[in-house]
Amino acid sequence: MDYLDRLIEFANIKGEINVLCRFNGSWQLNHPQNRDLLGVFHIISKGQCCLRLEEQCYHLKEGDVFFLPYGSAHIIEKQVEAAPDPLRIDIQQEYGAFTLCANNHLLHDFEMFCGYFHYSSSLSRSFISLPQWYLSTENHSILSLLAILRQEATPALGGKAVVNALSNVLFTYLIRDYLAHHQVKEGILAALQDNRLSYAVNAMLEDPAQEWTMESLAERCAMSRATFIKQFKEKTGMLAGQFLTELRMQKAESLLKYSQKSIQQIAAEVGYSSEAHFSKTFKRYYHCSPSQFRS
Repeated sequence: MDYLDRLIEFANIKGEINVLCRFNGSWQLNHPQNRDLLGVFHIISKGQCCLRLEEQCYHLKEGDVFFLPYGSAHIIEKQVEAAPDPLRIDIQQEYGAFTLCANNHLLHDFEMFCGYFHYSSSLSRSFISLPQWYLSTENHSILSLLAILRQEATPALGGKAVVNALSNVLFTYLIRDYLAHHQVKEGILAALQDNRLSYAVNAMLEDPAQEWTMESLAERCAMSRATFIKQFKEKTGMLAGQFLTELRMQKAESLLKYSQKSIQQIAAEVGYSSEAHFSKTFKRYYHCSPSQFRS
């Protein structure tokens, strides 16, 4: 398991591709700011459109994926002649694995799959430190995924299971594509791209329950304690101890949700010898006790 596998596992992000849009002519679709812990994405499978974000227009074509990790407000439109009209959806119905939205029951010159990634908590979103938006274009892996999505656009048994599994694959493809084309400036991904700090981040990801100290982490990076603390903070925007605590809390959240282990067992598994200390730290992040969170 590599660092991206571990980071995505800890972030515990679940995806869903749930809407299939088929439009014809001129149209405009307004997406307000999403207030939930959701990142949204649009996959263009036919035609072209313009996505407007903060007064900038991004031209999208078949095969492009536009990802908004923080669910920012945006407008998607297509202009044929005059200014596009607000979209009038004549058809909105369940269609296999998707909700089909269309403005013409006979024709469509534009097709788009829409979905979201759900972050289990604000911690999980902070692990994947991405920009406000990201456009993936001409990615062969995503084009292969799009071919499967097109097949699933025809109602078939088990289609929802296939499509939701694809959404988790899509998230990994998007992060992989972003890292391949960008040097991340800040956040945990930036530290993982750093030739020295990556050793410390990988060590914490691999075994967050270990009794890590600033000295032992600095030694992993072949740095002095002071240099390590300074560079980790500059690169990620947080202290190494804070990142370690957040890793532990994220793992504890998952264990509370998906296991029957006792609070004491979970505390020990994420690196706390004292259940009281664990509960106090958990409450600081989640504003409730582990028992209340589980119930």
